Amino acid sequence: MNDFTAFTKVIEEFITLFDHLISIEQEKLDAAVKNRVTFVEDCMHKEQAAVLQLRGLEQKRETEQKRLGMEGFTFRRILEEAPSETAASLKPLFDQLSERVTAFRSVSDSAKNIIEVNLHMIQSALAAEGPGQDTYTAAGKKNDNDNRKRFTSRSV
Repeated sequence: MNDFTAFTKVIEEFITLFDHLISIEQEKLDAAVKNRVTFVEDCMHKEQAAVLQLRGLEQKRETEQKRLGMEGFTFRRILEEAPSETAASLKPLFDQLSERVTAFRSVSDSAKNIIEVNLHMIQSALAAEGPGQDTYTAAGKKNDNDNRKRFTSRSV
């Protein structure tokens, strides 16, 4: 019979990685709600590293499935084809992984929506101000004196 030990380990690694991704997404959601842009950026960098790990795990899963003679099989089909004892141990892992993926998508969608709302508010604020209406100092403070009057001065 086929040995599913390595395949089971890969699925457990997926679950652990999605737990990590969920915490990153939750951190990003909290930062987006509080308008903490630098924290959102930090979370995005962490996500990029996790996505690389995810790709590596995906390759390991594909390799293991090929080794088991189940290349291209869905998890449902693997459960159907695996020996009953193995299927009984894999089903809870597949269920956990499915729950983690669903939770990740939910938190990720919430973070995406908050970021989109924040961007819309920024765009609306910029549109209300009008382009090029205000000037700022090097320190980032709004310049109160109106330099445009100088260009209309008769002494020029």
